[in-house]
Amino acid sequence: MHTRTFTYIPTKIGSPMLVTIDQDDEVLNVTIGDTYLGSMVEDEKSEYGWQTDDPLLLDELPDLSMALKEEEAMANLPYAIKDLFGESIINWEWEDDQNLKLIAHQDLDISEFADAIRDQVNELVLFDKTMVISLTQEDISKVEEIYIN
Repeated sequence: MHTRTFTYIPTKIGSPMLVTIDQDDEVLNVTIGDTYLGSMVEDEKSEYGWQTDDPLLLDELPDLSMALKEEEAMANLPYAIKDLFGESIINWEWEDDQNLKLIAHQDLDISEFADAIRDQVNELVLFDKTMVISLTQEDISKVEEIYIN
């Protein structure tokens, strides 16, 4: 079983809540806040891309499906940056669901590399949430921040 969490703002509540997705094979078990809403499976033919028989989850599905797509796009961003910049990125880690730390190769000028990322990152961004990328190098305290959206 794989578990992932992210912040989501349900339309009916209007304030951020934590979504927990427990995935067991193709089945996703969804909890928002402290409330278990039910399970769903991906279904490309359904209106929102997911199929569920649970009324609470069905009611939430229009907004939740968009949040899931956005969360997936955010999770894929470091891979897209790595593909674009290759060996210049040696590692990354998520500090939380909206802050990404990129570790650049030691031989790079970090300010110039940050500018290169700033110039091209918007072509890779497929989500609306705001995000901060902290660009750093191992054993160097200087950090360049790159703001997205």
